[in-house]
Amino acid sequence: MTRFTTPVTIVTGFLGSGKTTLINRILKESHGSRIAVIENEYGEVGVDGEFLATGGDETIILLQNGCLCCSVRGDLARALQDLAGRGIAFDRVLIETTGIADPGPVIQTFLAETRLQTLFHLDGTITLVDGHHRMIADRPEIRAQIGHADRLLITKGDLLTGDAAELTATLHGINPRAPVMLVDLHRIPMAELFDLLFETRAYAPDYIPADELALLAAAPPAPVHVHDVVSCVYRSQAAVDLDKLNQLFDALQERFGAKLWRCKGVIYAQGHRQRLIVQGVQGAVQISAGLVWRPYQPRGSTLVFIGQDFPPDWLLRGLRDCETASAKGS
Repeated sequence: MTRFTTPVTIVTGFLGSGKTTLINRILKESHGSRIAVIENEYGEVGVDGEFLATGGDETIILLQNGCLCCSVRGDLARALQDLAGRGIAFDRVLIETTGIADPGPVIQTFLAETRLQTLFHLDGTITLVDGHHRMIADRPEIRAQIGHADRLLITKGDLLTGDAAELTATLHGINPRAPVMLVDLHRIPMAELFDLLFETRAYAPDYIPADELALLAAAPPAPVHVHDVVSCVYRSQAAVDLDKLNQLFDALQERFGAKLWRCKGVIYAQGHRQRLIVQGVQGAVQISAGLVWRPYQPRGSTLVFIGQDFPPDWLLRGLRDCETASAKGS
């Protein structure tokens, strides 16, 4: 599937998790790509280059390898539009959030801002987790960063406190759909950071990476609770009534709003030849048409929900009630 918009990767993680190390590595790597890095606050990443602009809410530095580092303290959507308006072609954009930031509003920018969708598309969110100073139980911000991730990187593995398998299990409990990697930030291949396919992977099983397919297949049928975080997976081969599903999502947003961090998946809807793609961030859910179901493909729905203190049994029961009567009886 060819895309004509610039892919954007969000890099998040708590203070000291290694975001600055990773961004420096990307900026200085001889990867042959022109990458624009947008930071929430300028000053952490040490770069040398030509100042294209400074003052107000932005500081922009053009590096010798053609990459660009931009500090943004104001409106992200406006900053992205300004960046595109400079006429400099980039292969991709990286956005680094602050260590205590909830990445949800940043992700939502790419779903809600239609003016950006002709210029950029969200490729995915990478969350760095410090394997040494493990504070998942103490910091709700860390749990939110984990819950929003499309890929989880455990850093400082040489200083890992406790068992890596135990930490991996905790991360999967919070986010059952994000692959987990124990990494050395100085050696991780660039291919592991890019082309995560936030949007395109939902269009067809062919686009879902094998490691994520395995995670979804192995996800427990019962909801998982880790501290105040809840994750659950809905699977069904029954067609669903789209009107009922929209009513359920409206009720979900009204009751829980921003507590529902991520909702993502594919829907098999009655009367629709195409699979329907579900993307949700902080309670705002979008449903759009994907590829046409092929005659030989098994049809079904898979939805993953991750959030804070929402009742998964109520949600799963509501989803079952959306299944069509003819499908239930078959």
